[in-house]
Amino acid sequence: MSIQGMWLAVDIIGTQFGKDVFIHSAAGERVARPLPRCAKKLGLDRSGEAVVEAVVRALLSGKTIPKVDGLIVESHKIDASDGTPVALIVWIGDREPDPRPTYNVWVLDMTAMTTRTSGDDPAMIGDGREANEERHVQHLFTWLNPEDAWDMVGGYYDALTGEDGLLIQSYWSLRPAGTEWVHMWSSCRLRLTDEGNQRTLYGLTLRLAERELESNIASLIRFGNATLMLVEARNRIPLTTVGKLAPLGESKVAQVLDQVDLALLASPDDPEGSGQRLLIDGESFMASTFKLHSAREKEKHGDPVAIILLVEEKAAV
Repeated sequence: MSIQGMWLAVDIIGTQFGKDVFIHSAAGERVARPLPRCAKKLGLDRSGEAVVEAVVRALLSGKTIPKVDGLIVESHKIDASDGTPVALIVWIGDREPDPRPTYNVWVLDMTAMTTRTSGDDPAMIGDGREANEERHVQHLFTWLNPEDAWDMVGGYYDALTGEDGLLIQSYWSLRPAGTEWVHMWSSCRLRLTDEGNQRTLYGLTLRLAERELESNIASLIRFGNATLMLVEARNRIPLTTVGKLAPLGESKVAQVLDQVDLALLASPDDPEGSGQRLLIDGESFMASTFKLHSAREKEKHGDPVAIILLVEEKAAV
């Protein structure tokens, strides 16, 4: 038997939906695979895989793991704020555990558009939230790396249209004001109740030690003094704002949505190609809108929209 000691995070809901144990992450890195499909990469031979399977199944059933010479097992279960079991963090190996990675669990109500976070460090999001405190998603994304906005909102659209048990996942990074980057990888499961009328996401977030960031849209936001506003266009729901003016208050958001034509879409290569002039509290801005891609429907999309706001320069007198 070969078991390389490491921390494994088990996606409990994903395991319930499938026939195999679903591994969210291992040794502080993304996995997102059923155990049989990732065991070899985790350094497990067939005997080791069988032991991991048996230990996880026993822990999920509430059983006590008997002591076995040469095998050390430690576990930590994290429930969502509503009591739903979401994650099992387990060490299985022939040596004492390494320091455990940081994991948070969260629940997102797709009707109220609020999140509640539990787990190791809810404060790492940087919006001042406490464990199990309910907050609107706009607070969650206040310090979001602009480049990550596309995937995050695409995932939101997937949640609006997906089926029960859908897996949605994304890398994302936050930089709370005056602090260092916080890098994360999250996956979540969509649950449908009330005959599909209630959509809820149950997520598990791993804090990453490091991550290489891209800087395409981010450069425009950072160096162009721009503001990125994310909107669910079908119902005209503002999701978040990132950049110079962020976070926009309700009044400013309403002014933007009252004036901008969400159907007039620009090209990311030519952000001023379909610019629309508007006023926010009397100040002139140029607004460009972009459609965001859904991971599930690459061609049929258009509901998630990004609006880039640039202060319009005054002509020299």
